[in-house]
Amino acid sequence: MTGAAQPSTRNRDWGGRLPLASRGPLTEDQLAAQRRIRAEVVPWAREAGAAAATAERDPIGPFNAFVHRPAVGMPFLDWVLADQAHSSLAAPLREIIILTVGAVWNCEYEIHVHTAMARQTDVAEPVIEAVLTGRSSADFSSTEAAVHRFTHELARTRSVRDDTYRLAVEAVGQTGVLDMVNLIGAYLATSALLNAFLVPAPPPAEPG
Repeated sequence: MTGAAQPSTRNRDWGGRLPLASRGPLTEDQLAAQRRIRAEVVPWAREAGAAAATAERDPIGPFNAFVHRPAVGMPFLDWVLADQAHSSLAAPLREIIILTVGAVWNCEYEIHVHTAMARQTDVAEPVIEAVLTGRSSADFSSTEAAVHRFTHELARTRSVRDDTYRLAVEAVGQTGVLDMVNLIGAYLATSALLNAFLVPAPPPAEPG
Protein backbone atom coordinates (compact mmCIF):
# COMPACT_ATOMS: atom_id res chain seq x y z
CA MET A 1 0.00 0.00 0.00
CA THR A 2 1.48 3.35 -0.99
CA GLY A 3 1.07 6.42 1.16
CA ALA A 4 -2.20 8.28 0.78
CA ALA A 5 -2.51 11.72 -0.72
CA GLN A 6 -3.46 14.24 1.93
CA PRO A 7 -6.67 16.22 1.25
CA SER A 8 -6.39 19.97 0.87
CA THR A 9 -8.34 22.52 2.91
CA ARG A 10 -9.03 24.21 -0.44
CA ASN A 11 -11.35 21.33 -1.34
CA ARG A 12 -13.51 20.97 1.77
CA ASP A 13 -13.92 21.93 5.41
CA TRP A 14 -12.47 18.75 6.91
CA GLY A 15 -13.49 19.61 10.47
CA GLY A 16 -17.21 19.22 9.81
CA ARG A 17 -19.08 21.12 12.51
CA LEU A 18 -15.82 21.60 14.40
CA PRO A 19 -13.48 24.16 12.83
CA LEU A 20 -9.94 23.02 12.23
CA ALA A 21 -8.11 23.87 15.45
CA SER A 22 -5.15 25.42 13.71
CA ARG A 23 -7.39 28.12 12.24
CA GLY A 24 -7.38 29.89 15.61
CA PRO A 25 -4.71 30.74 18.16
CA LEU A 26 -3.48 27.64 19.98
CA THR A 27 -2.40 27.23 23.60
CA GLU A 28 0.85 25.50 24.48
CA ASP A 29 -1.06 22.29 25.29
CA GLN A 30 -2.84 22.44 21.95
CA LEU A 31 0.42 23.05 20.11
CA ALA A 32 1.99 20.09 21.91
CA ALA A 33 -0.96 17.88 20.93
CA GLN A 34 -0.70 19.04 17.32
CA ARG A 35 3.04 18.29 17.23
CA ARG A 36 2.53 14.81 18.67
CA ILE A 37 -0.22 13.94 16.20
CA ARG A 38 1.88 15.17 13.31
CA ALA A 39 4.85 13.12 14.49
CA GLU A 40 3.13 9.89 15.59
CA VAL A 41 -0.23 9.55 13.91
CA VAL A 42 0.01 11.25 10.53
CA PRO A 43 2.90 9.10 9.18
CA TRP A 44 1.24 5.91 10.47
CA ALA A 45 -2.00 6.73 8.69
CA ARG A 46 -0.28 7.84 5.48
CA GLU A 47 1.76 4.64 5.29
CA ALA A 48 -1.45 2.62 5.53
CA GLY A 49 -3.06 4.63 2.74
CA ALA A 50 -5.26 6.90 4.87
CA ALA A 51 -5.17 10.56 5.85
CA ALA A 52 -4.94 11.93 9.40
CA ALA A 53 -4.06 15.45 8.28
CA THR A 54 -4.57 17.80 5.37
CA ALA A 55 -1.91 18.71 2.86
CA GLU A 56 -1.49 21.85 4.97
CA ARG A 57 -0.72 19.60 8.01
CA ASP A 58 -3.95 20.29 9.90
CA PRO A 59 -5.01 17.18 11.89
CA ILE A 60 -8.41 15.86 10.78
CA GLY A 61 -10.79 13.12 11.88
CA PRO A 62 -10.88 12.70 15.67
CA PHE A 63 -7.41 14.20 15.87
CA ASN A 64 -8.72 17.69 15.22
CA ALA A 65 -10.97 17.29 18.26
CA PHE A 66 -7.99 16.07 20.28
CA VAL A 67 -6.14 19.29 19.47
CA HIS A 68 -9.16 21.34 20.48
CA ARG A 69 -9.38 19.54 23.86
CA PRO A 70 -5.94 18.05 24.54
CA ALA A 71 -6.55 17.44 28.26
CA VAL A 72 -9.20 14.88 27.27
CA GLY A 73 -8.17 13.98 23.74
CA MET A 74 -4.58 13.00 24.35
CA PRO A 75 -5.36 10.56 27.20
CA PHE A 76 -7.97 9.05 24.88
CA LEU A 77 -5.26 8.64 22.23
CA ASP A 78 -3.03 7.04 24.86
CA TRP A 79 -5.82 4.55 25.66
CA VAL A 80 -6.17 3.58 22.01
CA LEU A 81 -2.40 3.21 21.59
CA ALA A 82 -2.05 1.19 24.80
CA ASP A 83 -4.84 -1.12 23.68
CA GLN A 84 -3.13 -1.53 20.33
CA ALA A 85 0.21 -2.35 21.98
CA HIS A 86 -1.06 -4.81 24.57
CA SER A 87 -4.07 -6.49 22.95
CA SER A 88 -4.12 -10.27 22.68
CA LEU A 89 -5.97 -9.96 19.38
CA ALA A 90 -4.13 -10.23 16.07
CA ALA A 91 -4.05 -7.05 13.98
CA PRO A 92 -6.43 -8.36 11.27
CA LEU A 93 -9.04 -9.27 13.89
CA ARG A 94 -8.71 -5.83 15.46
CA GLU A 95 -9.36 -4.19 12.11
CA ILE A 96 -12.42 -6.36 11.51
CA ILE A 97 -13.75 -5.26 14.91
CA ILE A 98 -13.09 -1.57 14.28
CA LEU A 99 -14.57 -1.69 10.78
CA THR A 100 -17.64 -3.48 12.11
CA VAL A 101 -18.25 -0.69 14.62
CA GLY A 102 -17.68 1.94 11.94
CA ALA A 103 -20.10 0.22 9.58
CA VAL A 104 -22.85 -0.09 12.21
CA TRP A 105 -22.49 3.62 12.99
CA ASN A 106 -22.03 4.56 9.32
CA CYS A 107 -18.96 6.50 10.43
CA GLU A 108 -17.30 7.81 7.28
CA TYR A 109 -13.89 8.72 8.65
CA GLU A 110 -13.52 5.57 10.74
CA ILE A 111 -14.34 3.50 7.66
CA HIS A 112 -11.81 5.48 5.61
CA VAL A 113 -8.89 4.87 7.97
CA HIS A 114 -9.63 1.31 8.95
CA THR A 115 -10.44 0.05 5.47
CA ALA A 116 -6.88 1.09 4.65
CA MET A 117 -5.58 -0.49 7.86
CA ALA A 118 -7.48 -3.72 7.17
CA ARG A 119 -5.85 -3.95 3.76
CA GLN A 120 -2.44 -3.24 5.25
CA THR A 121 -2.90 -6.12 7.73
CA ASP A 122 -3.99 -8.47 4.91
CA VAL A 123 -7.67 -8.77 5.70
CA ALA A 124 -9.16 -10.33 2.56
CA GLU A 125 -11.05 -7.96 0.30
CA PRO A 126 -14.28 -10.03 0.37
CA VAL A 127 -14.14 -9.96 4.18
CA ILE A 128 -13.78 -6.16 4.19
CA GLU A 129 -16.73 -5.87 1.81
CA ALA A 130 -18.85 -8.18 3.99
CA VAL A 131 -17.99 -6.21 7.14
CA LEU A 132 -18.87 -2.89 5.51
CA THR A 133 -22.23 -4.20 4.29
CA GLY A 134 -23.05 -5.99 7.55
CA ARG A 135 -23.30 -9.40 5.88
CA SER A 136 -21.95 -12.79 6.86
CA SER A 137 -19.64 -14.35 4.30
CA ALA A 138 -18.15 -17.72 3.45
CA ASP A 139 -14.85 -15.86 3.19
CA PHE A 140 -14.70 -15.35 6.97
CA SER A 141 -12.59 -17.80 8.93
CA SER A 142 -14.40 -19.28 11.93
CA THR A 143 -12.54 -16.86 14.23
CA GLU A 144 -13.28 -13.87 12.02
CA ALA A 145 -16.95 -14.86 11.85
CA ALA A 146 -17.21 -15.15 15.64
CA VAL A 147 -15.49 -11.81 16.21
CA HIS A 148 -17.58 -10.03 13.59
CA ARG A 149 -20.83 -11.51 14.93
CA PHE A 150 -20.02 -10.50 18.52
CA THR A 151 -19.04 -6.97 17.55
CA HIS A 152 -21.95 -6.40 15.20
CA GLU A 153 -24.44 -7.68 17.75
CA LEU A 154 -23.06 -5.60 20.61
CA ALA A 155 -22.77 -2.42 18.55
CA ARG A 156 -26.19 -2.81 16.92
CA THR A 157 -28.35 -4.21 19.75
CA ARG A 158 -26.32 -3.11 22.81
CA SER A 159 -26.27 -6.70 24.09
CA VAL A 160 -24.85 -10.10 23.15
CA ARG A 161 -26.74 -13.40 23.08
CA ASP A 162 -25.38 -16.37 25.02
CA ASP A 163 -24.53 -18.36 21.89
CA THR A 164 -22.72 -15.37 20.38
CA TYR A 165 -20.73 -14.92 23.58
CA ARG A 166 -19.87 -18.63 23.72
CA LEU A 167 -18.60 -18.65 20.13
CA ALA A 168 -16.43 -15.59 20.81
CA VAL A 169 -14.87 -17.20 23.89
CA GLU A 170 -14.20 -20.37 21.92
CA ALA A 171 -12.58 -18.30 19.16
CA VAL A 172 -10.34 -15.90 21.13
CA GLY A 173 -10.61 -16.90 24.79
CA GLN A 174 -11.85 -14.90 27.74
CA THR A 175 -8.90 -12.50 27.54
CA GLY A 176 -9.62 -11.98 23.87
CA VAL A 177 -13.25 -11.16 24.59
CA LEU A 178 -12.16 -8.65 27.24
CA ASP A 179 -9.85 -7.07 24.67
CA MET A 180 -12.67 -7.08 22.10
CA VAL A 181 -15.01 -5.21 24.43
CA ASN A 182 -12.30 -2.66 25.26
CA LEU A 183 -11.63 -2.08 21.57
CA ILE A 184 -15.33 -1.87 20.72
CA GLY A 185 -15.79 0.70 23.48
CA ALA A 186 -12.95 2.85 22.19
CA TYR A 187 -14.36 2.92 18.67
CA LEU A 188 -17.95 3.42 19.76
CA ALA A 189 -16.67 6.57 21.47
CA THR A 190 -14.69 7.52 18.36
CA SER A 191 -17.75 6.98 16.16
CA ALA A 192 -19.87 9.14 18.45
CA LEU A 193 -17.30 11.94 18.28
CA LEU A 194 -17.01 11.81 14.51
CA ASN A 195 -20.73 11.55 13.84
CA ALA A 196 -21.70 14.27 16.31
CA PHE A 197 -19.46 16.74 14.51
CA LEU A 198 -20.26 15.42 11.01
CA VAL A 199 -16.57 14.85 10.37
CA PRO A 200 -16.04 13.92 6.71
CA ALA A 201 -13.37 11.71 5.21
CA PRO A 202 -11.53 11.41 1.93
CA PRO A 203 -12.72 8.58 -0.32
CA PRO A 204 -11.70 5.11 0.92
CA ALA A 205 -8.28 4.01 -0.24
CA GLU A 206 -8.22 1.60 -3.18
CA PRO A 207 -6.55 -1.80 -2.76
CA GLY A 208 -2.82 -1.63 -3.32
